[in-house]
Amino acid sequence: MKRIFRYLGATSDWGLHYGTSNVRGGYSDADWGAGEDRKCVGGFAFLPNGGAISSTSKKLNSIALSTTQAEYMAMTQAAKEILWLRVLLDELGAFAHIEQLSQLHGDNQGAHALARDPEYHARTKHIDIQDHFVRQLVTTEKVDLEYCSTSDMIADIMTKALPRVTHDKHSTAMGLHNAREDGHGTLREGAC
Repeated sequence: MKRIFRYLGATSDWGLHYGTSNVRGGYSDADWGAGEDRKCVGGFAFLPNGGAISSTSKKLNSIALSTTQAEYMAMTQAAKEILWLRVLLDELGAFAHIEQLSQLHGDNQGAHALARDPEYHARTKHIDIQDHFVRQLVTTEKVDLEYCSTSDMIADIMTKALPRVTHDKHSTAMGLHNAREDGHGTLREGAC
């Protein structure tokens, strides 16, 4: 309980600021079998204007047999969010952000290949049909997959503990800033 209160006290000045980061689109990642039950944790973040509007971290339902499958399962969850965001943005009239949020960045080349290749492969026959949902969205061009290096994978913050420097880098990319500081880490004039 003390740890929670310390965290809340130390982060009370933090908030999301839009337009402060050049990062755009969606980011999806998974942590393969790190839990005691060997289930993966998948996460995603969507940033239309340099700030997160949707993010989640969730234990995936089944045990992945490879990092490719874990990342592919996380991409499926992110792809479902893309569909929802597209409808929401369309209803709000925010058409400029629809294409941007349809870009899904991932750091696993195998998952990207699996999403683009409808051919049968013996090595992937164990992957559940529901996870191939992302393949359908890529084929119909509702989702555009983009490779992102692991060092730039913003969704890492949703799936695993990170070194402080990396955590701060990804927090800033998601538009999370200390309200008492400007974008360069120096205290703003008039802040106490």
